[in-house]
Amino acid sequence: MLLLWLALGPTGALAQDSPAAVQQPAQAAARVDSVEPEPLYAAPTREDRSGRIHAAVFVNGKGPYVFIVDTGANRSALSPRVAEELALPLVAAGVVQVHGVTGSAMLPAVHVESLRAGAIVFPPSTLPVLSGDIFTGADGILGIAGIQQMRMDVDFVHDRVEIAPSTGKRAPVGFITVPASLWQGGLLLVKGRVGSVPAKVIIDTGAERTMGNMPLRAAIFAGTRRGEEFDATVHGATPEVGEGTYFSAPRIWIGPAQLVDLPVTFGDLHVFELWGLTSEPALVLGMDVLGRLERFIVDYQRKEFQMKSKGPKGVAIRRCSPSTCASRIPEKPPQL
Repeated sequence: MLLLWLALGPTGALAQDSPAAVQQPAQAAARVDSVEPEPLYAAPTREDRSGRIHAAVFVNGKGPYVFIVDTGANRSALSPRVAEELALPLVAAGVVQVHGVTGSAMLPAVHVESLRAGAIVFPPSTLPVLSGDIFTGADGILGIAGIQQMRMDVDFVHDRVEIAPSTGKRAPVGFITVPASLWQGGLLLVKGRVGSVPAKVIIDTGAERTMGNMPLRAAIFAGTRRGEEFDATVHGATPEVGEGTYFSAPRIWIGPAQLVDLPVTFGDLHVFELWGLTSEPALVLGMDVLGRLERFIVDYQRKEFQMKSKGPKGVAIRRCSPSTCASRIPEKPPQL
């Protein structure tokens, strides 16, 4: 799980340059192709791996480097190789506290004068240096600080990621639009249901797998015959390892969309405590699902998650009509 939450306040500023669609720079391609040959930026989920979303990022004007785009991280982070290559100085304290899926840790931190990704320019900041194993060939993690007025368009068909200022326009024709709110300073939170259980759902492009908390697991099993569960081990951005179980969850509703046949990992994980989601059912929707879409858009200004399904070969997503949804969705939706 590439989910990162730093114990530092978010910073960030919008640049005045034009929207920039990410292309495939030769330098970035040479670095990532040895691990993930194709596609480079919008890698869809396959049977043997979860998808990934990358962006071309300039660090102190150097690059481009390939960063994992993580809507579940409030700050960015660097790989040891980039910190060494750019000879970035350690901060005065030497370390910062980093929170991940499974726990927290004090990790080395460096000073960066600027990060630039598409139309976003971050001011001088302190970034942690995470273990190189976390990045699976990428150079860093791009968090959500400074993108609250932005629009991120991820197109898995054309291997394209675009980060640009939101113009406030509606979703393209053929998309399902899910209203969202910003939770804990920037997490994208949508209304959802798992079977008959209302749940808070976090859209997290940094999580490889979809995760549920223990209240959601208990609510699913209440009055329902328990299906087969399997043991699961969860790794995060910190050294701690989490334990849990996984099983095929009941049908999931995200706004007007239905998600079916979705395995979910459940556990008493640190991240739910960090986000204040330990007392009510909650779900983190990861790249195992998001990577099966044809395309999706996160519009922070409009506070919307917009998605388009591949159809029968992708994740099964159906828009339910008022008549078919009437018996499944409560008259009064859960308060988020």
